[in-house]
Amino acid sequence: MLFCSLILPVWLNLIVNPKHVGSDEDVPSWLTNQVVQSHIKAIFDGIERIDVVLGDPGSNEANPQELLDVLIHRGSVDSPPILGGKSIRLYREVIPRDEQEGCDSDRSLLSAIIEMEEGDDEAAELEAELLDVIDREYEDEWRFIEWDRTYESFARIWDQNHDFGYMVFVRWRAFELSMRCLLDPYATYLFVLSEGSAFEMEKLKEFMSSVWTREGVFKVFFLLDEKIFTYDPFMTNGIRKYGVMKELISPADIPRVPQGDFNGYPIKIDVFRSTYSDTILDKQGKVVEFIGADIEAGRAFTEAMNFTPTYLPPDKDGFGFKLPNGSFNGVIGRLARRESDITFVGFFIKDYFSRDVEFTTGIYTDELCCLVKKASRVPEYLLPITIFPADLWTLLFLTGILFSITWVIIRAGIQAKSRTGVRWNQKSRLAYLFNLSNDIRDAPLYRKMVQICVDTYILLVSGPYQRFTRSGTERLMLFGIIMVSLIFVSMFQSSLSSVFLNPVYYKDIDSLQRLDESGLQIPVKYKGFTDDVFPANYSPMMDSLRSKMVYNPIKTSMMELVSHSTKIATVTRRTTLSLDNAVFISTKQLFMVPECPRLYNLAYVVPRHSVLLEGINVLILQMLNGGLINHWIDVMNFNVTIRDWEQIRSSHEESFKILTLIDMQFPFYLLAIGLILSGVIFLIELVYYRISTMSALKRRRRRVKQGTPRLLGILNGRI
Repeated sequence: MLFCSLILPVWLNLIVNPKHVGSDEDVPSWLTNQVVQSHIKAIFDGIERIDVVLGDPGSNEANPQELLDVLIHRGSVDSPPILGGKSIRLYREVIPRDEQEGCDSDRSLLSAIIEMEEGDDEAAELEAELLDVIDREYEDEWRFIEWDRTYESFARIWDQNHDFGYMVFVRWRAFELSMRCLLDPYATYLFVLSEGSAFEMEKLKEFMSSVWTREGVFKVFFLLDEKIFTYDPFMTNGIRKYGVMKELISPADIPRVPQGDFNGYPIKIDVFRSTYSDTILDKQGKVVEFIGADIEAGRAFTEAMNFTPTYLPPDKDGFGFKLPNGSFNGVIGRLARRESDITFVGFFIKDYFSRDVEFTTGIYTDELCCLVKKASRVPEYLLPITIFPADLWTLLFLTGILFSITWVIIRAGIQAKSRTGVRWNQKSRLAYLFNLSNDIRDAPLYRKMVQICVDTYILLVSGPYQRFTRSGTERLMLFGIIMVSLIFVSMFQSSLSSVFLNPVYYKDIDSLQRLDESGLQIPVKYKGFTDDVFPANYSPMMDSLRSKMVYNPIKTSMMELVSHSTKIATVTRRTTLSLDNAVFISTKQLFMVPECPRLYNLAYVVPRHSVLLEGINVLILQMLNGGLINHWIDVMNFNVTIRDWEQIRSSHEESFKILTLIDMQFPFYLLAIGLILSGVIFLIELVYYRISTMSALKRRRRRVKQGTPRLLGILNGRI
């Protein structure tokens, strides 16, 4: 079949060619019928781009040159051209060679720009033939699109105009084979059937009803001789019945989407358990009712637009994802097959790899965050040590050494200054000035320095200090040490009571970097999370975290699984934690990594090019401006607080406790350890004293025994 296309704006005042004059007898009668012309103009009113598709040249149609000339340029005797002032694209139909290429095929046809071939003699001849009709004065400005003569190319070029209008001259059989599956809800179609009034109206009505149900298309008109028929899906046909096949009598009969009142039209709604849509179960565990912010938005929509809602049973696959065969399951699959009209469950606005669904306007935002098991509690016997971090303990230790060195330097300076005066009894005077004990006064220099260091740390920890110096210079320095000690001990004591009253935990995984370093596996319940939670090729850390994600569609709660394992983490929505899983956070079972990798806008989802989308968006914006969505979310949060009040109260009670003897066992352990050590040291000193005393007694006896003969000899000599 021949196929060509031409894109051209045909402006009425510029294109009319007085040189070419045809006769109205060479065109179909409907083209000279004023009523039919007014109806066609009303059908394409407001549509600036129209595809004119010519049928089989072998059909009993009029001369295409005359037909196009009247449609685009001349018009009839008393009326301007029907398509005057429109941008026209002209091409011929293509009938598939076999059923595997046409509308009976299972393959999906995607929109694309076709790169056309050059050097096609047959297309050039057709271009020369039709160009003389369409634009004889400006032929250098226009170029026909050449093509590869396949049905797939025809379908793609057809789909490029899916937002505008089509006027098609075709036989019914050719329409069924090549165009039935290419209809789009946003476009307007006028099919001029060559069968005329001989066509069966019941067959036409059956087709229109099915194409509305399956594809959501209703702006389809059929011209049979001098009558135009269409299908109005919103017109009542008896009680609780909708959809009427009617003839256009006036432009008011053109079907349109109702504005604000659908007169009880039935609408199929998909809902399932999610963050803002909860379930109420009966005693058998069956879903009785849905509640939540999303459900309230759906009810407000159906009441305001006067719909009769039908809530479909929840799909077991929830949101749904793409299957290996290219189809989709879950709610996305239902919407793609138009088994439901809308889902009032918030979807992340992202690419789900399906061109058959469409988002409404954004409703709210949410983040995807990582959850890990809460770090374990610090044992009570380590609480006094964990009050201050390691660097603060190190600073305190170094401060004691610095003060000790300063004290030694000050004391050395005082001693050096005392040597310049009178030197008699200097040792006794300095011992009195520094208030030294007899043991320290006679001890070597290193022993005195060690004692200064011990005294410094005693003062730093506010220990009992008896032999305070009488030197004014040293007293000033010791006053500074005591002030530092006062601050440190006060902080320690206040923190000590706090850590005993409030549970203290080890450091949690508080960043994505630490999560990556931990090596935890990240299983998720929803397959969509594996695609874009951690963006690919963003950074080595994100790629590493992405490689750790595993799809695990378990039926149990992933939160509960993570709360019992230190080897896995998971990903969930931030709002889920405050609603469904608040108990895990309040009872310190899970910890949310503050650094969330993704922030999304969420919206409801409808089938692609749904005629209800505009009205849905208007009503959603009104609810957002009125604060209704936020109000319903706040109500959900309040209800969750009431529902889990006992758990929340118990968790708060666990955060504060009364000190008991068990909590104070650590000081008694320290006391016992100190008493044992002091007892051991006392025994060691006692043994050492006994051994030293016995050794001294033996040495004395030995000296006496050695000196007795000599003394006797001296006494005998004198005698």
